[in-house]
Amino acid sequence: MWKQLAGKWNDLLNGSSANTVFLTWEWLFSWAGCYLNENRKLFILSVYRDHELIGIAPWYIRHSKYRLLGIRQIECLGSPEAGSDYLDVIAKRGKEQEVAASLYQFLMDQGRSLWDSMLLNEIPSSSLFLLHFLDKIEADGKFAEISQSSFCPVVPLPASSKDFFSTLSSNRREQFRRHWRLLKRQAEIEHRSFSVADCDMALNELFSLYKDKSEYYDESCHQFIKKFASHCNEKDWLQIDFLTTHKRNIAGLLHLRYRGGLAMYLMAVDKDFNSQISIGNVLIGLTIERAIDQGLSRYDFLKGNECYKFHWADNGQRSLSIFFSRGKLYPLLSSTERFMKQAAKILLR
Repeated sequence: MWKQLAGKWNDLLNGSSANTVFLTWEWLFSWAGCYLNENRKLFILSVYRDHELIGIAPWYIRHSKYRLLGIRQIECLGSPEAGSDYLDVIAKRGKEQEVAASLYQFLMDQGRSLWDSMLLNEIPSSSLFLLHFLDKIEADGKFAEISQSSFCPVVPLPASSKDFFSTLSSNRREQFRRHWRLLKRQAEIEHRSFSVADCDMALNELFSLYKDKSEYYDESCHQFIKKFASHCNEKDWLQIDFLTTHKRNIAGLLHLRYRGGLAMYLMAVDKDFNSQISIGNVLIGLTIERAIDQGLSRYDFLKGNECYKFHWADNGQRSLSIFFSRGKLYPLLSSTERFMKQAAKILLR
């Protein structure tokens, strides 16, 4: 049934304020196919008003044990594997409060026997669903634990590359230009870019470089991205960029291209080629220049506070996590234990 919902799912997403690639049917359906198992069961809730679909909660229930007690916890599809950002409940624009109220009522009434706790990660701090859902929790005299999650550095792209580089400090501009000159002196360098239409070969090249040069290589991520690519092969949602010399890839970037923006999902760099040059930063700069020439409006580095991201970005978006339980003893004990650990860290500083 979920497969048949693809068109309506994306139509609703396109009419919502939560419209990101990480909430598309293609992304979440691919994620579920790779990461759901016997301990993770699909739990998608839909909200209708007069036969019109106005909300979708893309969740699953994770079955786990706390000590000797079983816990059924609602979590977001797309998390924690595969590094999804900007997860949320999808609601028709202007109907966020109604959707949040309907979901809360169901969870606390007809659906209360299905779950024990809820842990929603990577929800944008600007989420209207989160605002109204927390209002319902507070009005009901209950408590939800809110904590900071990831930060995504973002670069707004102006009309021209000249305008973009003028926003950078002189040190940042000069480092990019100097490193690019040094690379071109060292070897004949080509910047190659591939779209989803011909990305099979490029994906294999990228993950081969990533596997060879990174300690963080994950085969399941490779398979997930291949599955996602197969589901969006008619959409221009993937872009792969390389710096290549003499048929040798020395840097590669996997981007998600969506709604006029480019998001950097994965980077692989051959630091052995020249350890004195930030090859990855050179490729980022060239990719941003090309994105501006193509009329794209933003470059998103996605989650992470690595220093190289702030070489380019001076602002971004914060995500939050929400933990909420129905009041059973074991979710409350788990929440209390996490709170005590955080308090201990503060006292030991």
